[in-house]
This record gives sequence, structure tokens and C-alpha cells, in this order.
Amino acid sequence: MPRISEGEKDEMSRSPRLGSPVHSALLNKPLSAVDWMATGRVALAFGLKPEELHSASRGYAKAARARQVSMYILHVCMGMTLSQAGAAFGRDRTTAAHACKVVEDLREDPRFDAVLSEIEGQLSASVASARMHPAINAGGPSDVFTA
Repeated sequence: MPRISEGEKDEMSRSPRLGSPVHSALLNKPLSAVDWMATGRVALAFGLKPEELHSASRGYAKAARARQVSMYILHVCMGMTLSQAGAAFGRDRTTAAHACKVVEDLREDPRFDAVLSEIEGQLSASVASARMHPAINAGGPSDVFTA
């Protein structure tokens, strides 16, 4: 029977395991509007529900790939740290870093790159447009939407 070293025990106790209370808490954290926007757009492109990307398990290959693309977009396009991008899906920064590497490799395919470029452009335009409306952010809906 293989023995686990003290260092391995420490590492295992620090990283959230699937189904653990810590992992479940990460999955239940409220997501930002940017997280939802990116996840929703990627889910739409992959023909999935956004909830499928937030599954505690790896899920099937299509959902796992969409999750990787979402992490990539959150990090590269939306400027989140790897830790923030991973946490949006209950994963850690090393998983997000791996996702970014996988997606960078996939961008060698011109068709994949074209779809990803379109998604990035749409999300960037949406975020830029939303930031151009400071009245909504400053005073709340009653200041903007009253007649």
C-alpha cells in the first residue's frame, strides 16, 4: 500500500475536493454580472445551459471544454486573475491556468479561433457599453427610468 507523505497530506487538506464542504461553498458563491455574462455566452456557443458549466464534477467533455473556454475568457478578456476565473467555477488557479493553456492550443484551429474571437468581441462590447452608462450605476434605476 502506498504511503502518503506529510507534504502530500498538507496539500490534500488545503485543496478543495469535489463534493467537499469547501468545494460546495465555492460553487455556491454569488457570481458577478461579468461571470454570468461570459458563462452564458460561452454556454450558448456550445449549446449548453450555463448551470452545466458550474457542475461540481468534471461533467462530460463538451461541458468541460466550455468551462475551460469560460475561464480563459474571464482571465484573458475580462482581466480576472487566474484565481478569480477558477473560483467562478469552484476550481483553483492551477485549473484555470491549465484551461488557458488548452484554449491557447485550440486557437491554432482557424474555425475555433474565429468563434472565440467573436465571443470575445461581443463580451468586450457589452462590458464597454454597460460602463458608458454611469447614471445607472450612480443613482439607481429610479434616476434613469422615471418619466
